[in-house]
Amino acid sequence: MLISIAIDFRHADVATRERFHLSEERLTQLYRTARTEVITESALISTCNRTELYAWVDSDDPQVIERSVQVLARRWMRTRSEGDQLLTTATRRVGRDAAEHVVRIASGLESQVLGDGQILGQLKAAYKRASRGQAAGPVLHRLFETALRAGKRVQTETSLTAGRNSVGAEAAITASQRFGNLENARCVVIGAGKTGARASKQLHKLGARDIVVVNRTFENAQSLAGMVGGRAAAWDTLHVEAAMADVVIVATGSEVPVVEAAALRRAREACATSGYALLMMDLSVPRNIDPAVTDEMGITLIDLDTLHQPLVSAEGLRRDAVPYAKTICTDETDAFMEWLATMPARDAIKPLREALEDVARREVAFHAKDDGVAERAASRIVAKLLAGPMAALRRAVQRGEPLDQQAMMLLEMFAPAGGAGASDTRRTGAHRAVAPAPAPSTPMADKPATTAATGTRKTPPFAASQQFS
Repeated sequence: MLISIAIDFRHADVATRERFHLSEERLTQLYRTARTEVITESALISTCNRTELYAWVDSDDPQVIERSVQVLARRWMRTRSEGDQLLTTATRRVGRDAAEHVVRIASGLESQVLGDGQILGQLKAAYKRASRGQAAGPVLHRLFETALRAGKRVQTETSLTAGRNSVGAEAAITASQRFGNLENARCVVIGAGKTGARASKQLHKLGARDIVVVNRTFENAQSLAGMVGGRAAAWDTLHVEAAMADVVIVATGSEVPVVEAAALRRAREACATSGYALLMMDLSVPRNIDPAVTDEMGITLIDLDTLHQPLVSAEGLRRDAVPYAKTICTDETDAFMEWLATMPARDAIKPLREALEDVARREVAFHAKDDGVAERAASRIVAKLLAGPMAALRRAVQRGEPLDQQAMMLLEMFAPAGGAGASDTRRTGAHRAVAPAPAPSTPMADKPATTAATGTRKTPPFAASQQFS
């Protein structure tokens, strides 16, 4: 069963969200400890507006799922009490609800800014991290590939992502609206990542002539400054640059505030700017500006929660695209759920595929005298031969027919002697991969699946789950 635990801007303010944010180090630890006998896959999505953990639980028993949710929450937060606190705030989803939610995230339908153009890249980065950490398996691979495909379709087939649609760009627009004409304003952008770049480019479009980019890697600051006709400043000068600014936008990946209240106060005193109007915008989670800066006269601080209200007005231009975007998400989710439902059949048909590939490979190799040609030809031949059976199984799923009997028949017909028995298959979603076979007819059913040549344990059925689309 697919499950998710989510903390997002709809149900938690920025102060709450940053409590549950995971650093790269903690995420690596989570991926190392999350796997159990039944929790076989996991992947975490982390953006400025959400932290969501997805996992595959190799059971559909409600009690097993509930225990798995508790285990994941405690691994996320390290302790039982903190995990319980997480679950009092988090939104839980299972099955189709979880799958459709991540597809909607990729499309921009669940973003704080409707159609946020950055979310697809953030989702792709999360998927890569889970893959590098060997935490994602065949189910989550398929889920994220489905979500990314849906997101790309929404971008190319609808106008949902048209116009201004990123937090960085909207922050620049809000600065222009609140401050007035930016032509004579000094704007400092701290952070040269995607959000900082969007903010800088939008400031430039809105007429800002004096843009200062500050970044830990000076070369990145120089590159972005060159794009917007601004200048780069060294990281250790950020408080002085902020003290001399009219608008400061901060968007870094720091786990602690990079703009400190005391340091900013000293810099403003040294620069004789104490009391001058300064608009500061924090686009980071965890927050990168010490909230105590507002104790200083003249400073206005806007964070993501405050920014949300003016962002809502920009969504009107993209709302007409929502119905078609939802249709795309539904279609892609349907395809994923069908793939999930036919997983037992793919597992059961694996012995047939292996037998056919072996025959085809040997016959082609005999005539071609080329192992590479034989391998490719065998795969193509078998894919064509099995296209009909797999299509029939998919139609059975669409009719709502259980696959237990068909899967058992295929397994019994094509499993090699002493090969994969019913006990070596997995439960997937609401279907058993294969129902337990009667003991008299399957004397090997209780033994581990073995290869005929070596007697070693065969790869679990999940390993073959992506062979057929």
